[in-house]
Order: sequence, then C-alpha cells, then structure tokens
Amino acid sequence: MKTVIILTQPRSGSSLLAGILHKLGVSMGDKEEELIATSHDNKFGSFEDQDFQILHHRMLFKANILIRYPNRLKEDESRIEKAVKKYEDKLITLIRKKERELWGWKDAVIIYTLPYFEQYLKNPYYIFLKRPPESVANSQIQAGRYGRWWKEIKLEYSYQPIHRWIPLALRTFGVILRYGFIWHKLEYLSKIVENAHQRIKHFTKDKKCIQIDLENLINNSEDEISQIIEFLKISPTENQIKDAFNFVHPELIKSDVHK
Repeated sequence: MKTVIILTQPRSGSSLLAGILHKLGVSMGDKEEELIATSHDNKFGSFEDQDFQILHHRMLFKANILIRYPNRLKEDESRIEKAVKKYEDKLITLIRKKERELWGWKDAVIIYTLPYFEQYLKNPYYIFLKRPPESVANSQIQAGRYGRWWKEIKLEYSYQPIHRWIPLALRTFGVILRYGFIWHKLEYLSKIVENAHQRIKHFTKDKKCIQIDLENLINNSEDEISQIIEFLKISPTENQIKDAFNFVHPELIKSDVHK
C-alpha cells in the first residue's frame, strides 16, 4: 500500500497535480463526480475528496486557523494538536475507509494538521509542490479581486455544521476589522506561504518526499510526470500516462486557477 499526499499552499497548482495523479491511477477519492465537478474557480475540477475536505476544515476551524490567517504564523501548536485529537476517531475511521493499494488525497493546507496524525497513514509518500511565495500571493490576490473569496466563504459554510455559521461569520468580519483584507496584501501573504514551505521542509526531512516545482510541471510536464512515476514506483498504462500528459491543459494554465 502507498498513501500519496500533496503538500503545498492554496493556489500553488495542487488541483493540477491531483488531477495528474488521478490520471496515473492514484485513487484521489471514491466519488468521481466530486473530483471533477466544476467549482467556482476551477472548471477542470479540484480533485478533492469531499469527505476529507469537510473533516479537515472542521479541524482547521477548531484549531482557530481557518480564516484567521495570522494564526498560521504563530508557534503555539497546542491548539492544532487538540483539534486533531478531538476528531481523531473520525479521522482514523475515514482513512481506513478510503485506503486502497494506491491512494491519496489533497488539501492545500494539510501541512498544519498532518504532523499530528501522520502515524495513521500507511507507507506515506509526500509530494512537495512548490510555487514561489510571491507568485502564490499574487494568485491569491487575483482570486480575491474577482470576488472568488466570498464564494470560498460560502463553500466553508457548506463544510461546517449549522451551529458554526454565526461564529464563522463573526470570525470573518473580525479578521477584516483587525487586519484588513489580508488576502489583498502581497507581503503578508508571501510571508504565510514562506512559513508553510518551511513547515513542509521540516516535516519531510526524514520522510519519502519529492519536490516538484509548478513551473517545471507546466513547462516540462513529461519529464516531471516521469519523475513522479519513478518516485512512486508505479506502472501506469500507456493510456494513463497519455491522459496525465494531456491533463496539463493550456486553458487551465492561462486562466491561473491552480489551487
């Protein structure tokens, strides 16, 4: 068994990479319609297992780092650890339910909680998908400017139970009042991304991990996909490899909807 986890930050190309893995035969979720469904900012699908998305975002809320981006820079990890512990039984059950011989999932902010439940993953393989922090921040700003951010909030409501809707709204407006529109601040967003990249490097230093740069994945897709195949030690069919190459779609790249 191999468990494949993408480590990155939002708008770094994780949907592209997850789609490639899916085409190569990695089970990224057991509901095809959820993986390829059109989202508000990614017409080719985000390839996110919704069961994991819902559970993980509830953990992020409990950990006080959902919406409250400044908290992601703080060194106090106790709240995150407690949040994972609260959902531990449900998480273990979900992992065991989803396990396949070759499987995985992606959530662009999984690095914050992963260190506290990685022991439940069997034979994990980590792919660090890296995009320059300033480039990620610019992409996040573009998303916010075109009104996608409010749709992200709406999506968060669908992940949270009803009793959290009011606290989620208060948290959102509280962050705006205290810090302003963080998602429009290039320097601050870049700092958050840099911090996350350091977390990923620290976490993976003694683990099976490969680093893939988004620019190389786009411009040299055949070489990078071949490298991923070699790293995972898998044997996809010729058609699967072809589908993976073809998934690097020019329209997806130009529209800058990498998540």
